[in-house]
Amino acid sequence: MATKPALSASELGTLWMTYQQKTMVARMLDYFIEKSDDDKAKEIMGNLQNDIQLFIDKLITLFEEEKAVIPVGYTKSDVHVNAPKLYDQDFDIHFVRVMKAISMGMHSLHLCMGYRPDIMQLYLDLTAMTQKYYIQATTFLLERGTLIKPPHITMPNEVEFATNQDYLRGIKIMGDKRPLNSVEVAHLYHAIENNIVGANLIMGFAQVSQNNDIEKYFNRGKDLAKNLVKSFTKILAEDEIPVPAAEGGTITDSTTPPFSDKIMMYCTSLLCSFSLGSNAFGTSFSLRNDIPPSVFLALKDVFDYATDGAKLMVKHGWLEEPPQMIDRKKMISK
Repeated sequence: MATKPALSASELGTLWMTYQQKTMVARMLDYFIEKSDDDKAKEIMGNLQNDIQLFIDKLITLFEEEKAVIPVGYTKSDVHVNAPKLYDQDFDIHFVRVMKAISMGMHSLHLCMGYRPDIMQLYLDLTAMTQKYYIQATTFLLERGTLIKPPHITMPNEVEFATNQDYLRGIKIMGDKRPLNSVEVAHLYHAIENNIVGANLIMGFAQVSQNNDIEKYFNRGKDLAKNLVKSFTKILAEDEIPVPAAEGGTITDSTTPPFSDKIMMYCTSLLCSFSLGSNAFGTSFSLRNDIPPSVFLALKDVFDYATDGAKLMVKHGWLEEPPQMIDRKKMISK
């Protein structure tokens, strides 16, 4: 039997990241499934959790085969399924949809960092599974009327090419801004949609956190997400483009924590990473020069917030370190 080549540093790193994210989602689903009173939502989340667990088991097997320590990740101790319901109005499926959007980006990136056939196949399989549940979550929310689609656009009847540098500057001769194009609307709308869900999620975290500095951090994150929604909404509103209603589920009056501060902090960190990556990617396709500066200013606030979150996780002993390269300088100095 042929021996598999050893995992590369990039492969081990991506597997570690995948384990962290999958164990977090699996444990948070424990709570959402327990509190759901909708049979269809329970079915979607239950099937998703079962599929995620299969991949967690595959990851554990890979770590064992490589004689690598199995990460701690997130466990049953990080969720309290008997806590009262914290979120309502289909928030659980909004959560699933955002997590699957994050996962699609992660798995595509991780596939590009894979070299061993079995690792590349793992990410192909993860991508297929993730896409399936993203579609199921989106369809569910649309059918319930709790997900608002982007506005329609008049279909073009001819192809046009930019003939003036003003198109790139986003202004016309009289100083008016060029109307947004469909690509710019798509990315702005996507950012608004995700930040509405993110604001509600973190608002719930702030409401139940029992730690003063963690509560303050979550409140700051809630305000940051709301400010991002306002900033991106303003750009759309200036072109009289309808903006998403404040959907994304609702929060109950419960103050009993269903999740540990550790898992809530990691989930918030994951949202920050998604915001930084997706907004930077989306902005790179904007040809109106008034959009990138406003987005990048907002992203600096997100980056600073994420950095402060990492410091808090270190302070409380919650930041699990990824596998490290050998410190050659330290070894030589002995």
